[in-house]
Amino acid sequence: MPSVTAAATPTASVPASAMPLISPNALLHAHLKQNPPRRPSNRAPSEPRPIQLNTGSLTHCNGSSLVKVGATTIVCGVRAEILPVTEIPSFRITKTSSSYNPAAPVRRDDRYEDDEGNDENAAIPLYHLVVPNIELATGCSPKHPANTAPSIEAQSVSQRLLSLLHTSHLVRSSDLEIIYTPPAETQDTELGIDGDPQLKAYWTLYIDMMCISYGGSIFDAAWLALYAALKDTLLPKAWWDADLEQVLCLTEVDDAQKLRLRGMPVPSSFGVFIPELRLTRGGAQENQYWILMDMDGFEEDSCIETGAITVDAGGADGSLALLRIENSGGLILGAEKMAEIATFAERRWYQWKNVLDNALMAS
Repeated sequence: MPSVTAAATPTASVPASAMPLISPNALLHAHLKQNPPRRPSNRAPSEPRPIQLNTGSLTHCNGSSLVKVGATTIVCGVRAEILPVTEIPSFRITKTSSSYNPAAPVRRDDRYEDDEGNDENAAIPLYHLVVPNIELATGCSPKHPANTAPSIEAQSVSQRLLSLLHTSHLVRSSDLEIIYTPPAETQDTELGIDGDPQLKAYWTLYIDMMCISYGGSIFDAAWLALYAALKDTLLPKAWWDADLEQVLCLTEVDDAQKLRLRGMPVPSSFGVFIPELRLTRGGAQENQYWILMDMDGFEEDSCIETGAITVDAGGADGSLALLRIENSGGLILGAEKMAEIATFAERRWYQWKNVLDNALMAS
């Protein structure tokens, strides 16, 4: 009688590329528990991704940029339009909010120092003079299918960008003013006609961004693209024509004016990863967690606590200015850990400064 040989059972193996889909938490934990801890991207927990930047790529915009942070790619364009004060409901201010000197050259001094006592930036949020908007385009990630309304995430990121623009006072309203000084021969004190500068219109900046590839930390990449595009923005020389009663502009680039941005705020997103073992059992691993800076899309889905810290290290004394802290999803981090994250954010600031300086020099 012939012997029966058991058929060999093939050994099933799971490809490495499928692990993030099968058990992302376990995969991330397996990398971080090494000594020293490494992320699946082979980065240290506090190590940011490299940044690539191009400016001036869009020819039909006043300013543009393309930023790539890891797998996240965003293109940004700034379009400037004129808003006459006559089209602003209940507009009452008739004079410029800045100290305008008609004898001064068109280009203002970049070393201009603010008068902290005035409220010159109130016009920007009041009249919506700087309007950012981001679109998470179809195909940027599997989370954003075709033929759908703008996602809640896109609206949330746009609102966060607008909020940071307002709180950081990045754009000066005096750079957006179009003012008119009546000639001396038209002045008549008896008739009440003086020669004070009159505010006739504002430049309104529409900042449109499109996310081509979504690879995590979308807010960081969007802000960097926004900042680089504003740094690249040129506003045409504009003046009020009293005869035509309208604003006229020159098309020559040599007469255009750059924006004098205040400082260089740089946000750094972070997340807190806690292994599933602690979440389900507690006990021996009660204090085990990792802070991950500049998360990619895979890591964002695995972190239960996320946030962003915005800093500026460009002061005259080189000190670090903490501009904003956002945190949601947990209570793991205390004051000491936030201070540690601020040091990581400072390194990110210098990384962005080097990238921006090199890009502006090459353009």
